[in-house]
Amino acid sequence: MAEASIIDKQYTEGLQYKKQMGYLTKWAEAERFKAGDQWAKPTEKTKNLPRPVLNIIKQIENHKTSSVMNENIKMIFSASEVADEDSPEFETADLYTRYADTTWEEVKQQELNEEALECASNVGTGIWHYYYDATKSGGNKLKYQGKICGEIIDPVSYFPGNPQNRNVQQQPYNIITYRDLVSTVREEAKNNGVSPEFVSMIKGDSDTQDQAYDLAKKELNQSDKVTVLVKYWKENGTVHFTKVASGMVIKQKTNTRLKLYPLIVMQWERRKQSIFGKGDTEELIPNQKSLNFIIAMQILSSQLTGFPKVIVDKSQVQHQITNTPGEVINVNSQNGNVGNAVQYMNPANIAASSFNLVDSLLSKTKEIAGANESALGEQAGGQLNASAIMMLQKAASVPLESIKRRFYQAMEDVGNVWADMWRVYYNTDRLVTVKTNEGKLESRVFNGERNKDIDMTLKVDIGASSSYSETLMMTSLDKLFDMQQITLEQYLQYAPNNVIPFKDRLLKSIQQQQEEQAQQQVMMEEQQMKEQEMANQQQQEEQMMMEQQAKEDEKANQPHLFDQILAQLPKHEQEAFRKLTPREQNAIMNQLMSETAPQE
Repeated sequence: MAEASIIDKQYTEGLQYKKQMGYLTKWAEAERFKAGDQWAKPTEKTKNLPRPVLNIIKQIENHKTSSVMNENIKMIFSASEVADEDSPEFETADLYTRYADTTWEEVKQQELNEEALECASNVGTGIWHYYYDATKSGGNKLKYQGKICGEIIDPVSYFPGNPQNRNVQQQPYNIITYRDLVSTVREEAKNNGVSPEFVSMIKGDSDTQDQAYDLAKKELNQSDKVTVLVKYWKENGTVHFTKVASGMVIKQKTNTRLKLYPLIVMQWERRKQSIFGKGDTEELIPNQKSLNFIIAMQILSSQLTGFPKVIVDKSQVQHQITNTPGEVINVNSQNGNVGNAVQYMNPANIAASSFNLVDSLLSKTKEIAGANESALGEQAGGQLNASAIMMLQKAASVPLESIKRRFYQAMEDVGNVWADMWRVYYNTDRLVTVKTNEGKLESRVFNGERNKDIDMTLKVDIGASSSYSETLMMTSLDKLFDMQQITLEQYLQYAPNNVIPFKDRLLKSIQQQQEEQAQQQVMMEEQQMKEQEMANQQQQEEQMMMEQQAKEDEKANQPHLFDQILAQLPKHEQEAFRKLTPREQNAIMNQLMSETAPQE
């Protein structure tokens, strides 16, 4: 109870500091104005006053939030002093980089960023909080227990030990609060080993006035919830935490073994010597009130001009006048003059300059807030190409660059907190799903504790993802495809998914078509080779037949040649020749024929 008393005292001091600075009042008013609750409650005298709301605060802040989130963010880990791509340190850094993309999806980081930036643009400060939920389990081949989760903490619920220091990691302690059901808190205390006697001392409270926001102050049952305090602090280089509710410790001092506070704080606009920033709403509220009031007066003037008040002489008009068209009004005139019996009042005309004032005030407010026509895309873009529109928007977004840099630094801090939690809590092998360079999914074994001694550095890589960037990307792809510098398959591979959402099926269909065409080409080549072989074989057969025919012709002519040669010999040689065997005769004849051939 002594430890809980100290934490309660630190919480009370932090709450008193916020009240002295006027944060609770300012933040509540900022939330109301962005939500459209921009008029005071009507009184008897003002109940008929028009109450228009031209919510430029919501338009400007939503635009600036979307602009800050408009870039693709990739966390790239690298091992310090390692240049060899085949080293284990390089492979570990590559796995961390790929698993960061998976964790981004698992914790719904995009939704967390949107919520944090909306809060920051409204009240000035966005706070991310990450914790390890040991109740979550998963895995098929390798079972695991526990997973990293994230949430957004409202500045109302955040109490730093030194609010003049913007560096969260240098805080002596950080306290975050939340309201929870008494039954849930008692169950948690019981599971954490708190004795039943102390568990029964956890009571509900009605401390809702310190929640600042209108909706947070109203609960279903004022005694059914209790405020829970979670305190983080560092001892001997590691982060410890404890939980307190109703002046009782419901979670004993626990060493998380983390080196970093699992909290990231971003200021929308910095204030000197303050961890809490300044949002856009505070400056926009006076302009918003003026716009609403001028438009209300214009509407009121139109109402009084179109439906003016009626003056009725009760001495001449005896019955109640209504707005029924064609109504007959009975007048009892004593002097015969009924012109003054019923008449309309002529209201004063509103100044014509008020209409110009609305436009001027509206445009100036947007321009100063960094959300002019170019930034909002309200210019006639039909005559401008994608590059021109993108350049106009880039020039208009210059005032947001400092906010973007603070957001990117916050994302770098988020990545470092993740890596710290991986080393501590992911201490068993688990199969995680990551994306390859080709965009395909694969499973890899991840164990953060095994790599806890590897010194990692983190860099946040920013890539364009706006609609105009996609238009510019598609324009470049179209040019390359028209110039036949890339194939259809490459064109689809690099096209954005939201431009061609069915590109995977289309790529698969094209690949199947290409495979079929390749098979057909192979079959055609084989058929041509067979036909060529048959033609060559037929040509060889014809050549052989011609050679055979020539030999036969030569044989047929050989006896005639023998007789001619034999007739040229003397008679004694002819007789001697006839006595030889046929082989000897052929040999001699062939020799004689070869000798006489050149002469012929």
